[in-house]
Amino acid sequence: MPFQDADDEVATTPYSSSPSVLERWLRKIFIEDWFLKLLALAIAVLLWLAVTGANRPVTIRTAVQLNFIRPDKLEISNDPPRTVDVLLTGRRAKIERRPADLVATVDLSDQHEGERVVRLTADRVQIDLPEGLRIEAFQPSTIPIHLESIVERQLPVQPKLEGTPADGYEVYGARSSPDKVTVRGTASQVNSLKEAPTETISVAGKKESFSVPRVAIDIPNHKIDLVDSAVDVTVEIGEHGIEKTFHNVQVSAEGELTAPRKAVSVTLVGPASLLSHLKPENLTIALTPSGAGFEPHLSLPGGTQGRVSIKTINPPLVSQK
Repeated sequence: MPFQDADDEVATTPYSSSPSVLERWLRKIFIEDWFLKLLALAIAVLLWLAVTGANRPVTIRTAVQLNFIRPDKLEISNDPPRTVDVLLTGRRAKIERRPADLVATVDLSDQHEGERVVRLTADRVQIDLPEGLRIEAFQPSTIPIHLESIVERQLPVQPKLEGTPADGYEVYGARSSPDKVTVRGTASQVNSLKEAPTETISVAGKKESFSVPRVAIDIPNHKIDLVDSAVDVTVEIGEHGIEKTFHNVQVSAEGELTAPRKAVSVTLVGPASLLSHLKPENLTIALTPSGAGFEPHLSLPGGTQGRVSIKTINPPLVSQK
């Protein structure tokens, strides 16, 4: 066996030494548990993106209701839009927590009568917004407004009836108390009205007159205010009217008047049950002074007066001067 030098053996042995502190730290940071550390880094990045995204301002479009502050003694006579869109800017969390029913109050107190175009600006429109939200713009940014003076007027009441009375009966008429009501509104709206109808009153199946208290006035125009909102209504119902002619009805004259003739033929209109029992001797045509002449009036037995009316007198009674 050949002899091996001790120095050669030492030279061929590999050199090994312990890692340094720096190496150990680098190994712990970059190599050991690298998957968990990469996952933690990804979570941190996502959290950072979420936080920065939540704080980044966003702009949304939302509808708001319009409320108008009108000038004294003026009213809006046209129909401006009830809502407009507003662009709101703020953090997303603030945007999401905003009230669902925002109201924009438009101040028109500095405007005058006539046609106006109102620009929706921050100094004219007030919206109660949470802190951190601001208005960018309104869409549309202008709205047309027609301002008119407010007037009052009295209108005759027109009772509104529906239905049909019982067989053999009819509606003689309907009257209200009071017979006129006061309404208030813009001049053009009020002056376009001719009467004030009531809510509907049913006469279906009725055989006699009746009264209804506190019947509401029904004017469908929402721009008209009612100073008097209700009336009492009396509906007169009776038998179907017929015509009947009576001959040789006596004519009388009051005071110094002279009747042009002593008897005439009279055609009356009234309930059949009344006219069927009347006779010529029950009737009288009374002439009463009127201006330079006279007026004929029908005199009837008690209980009949007011339920029967004159249709014709033949020959006619002509006023004599």
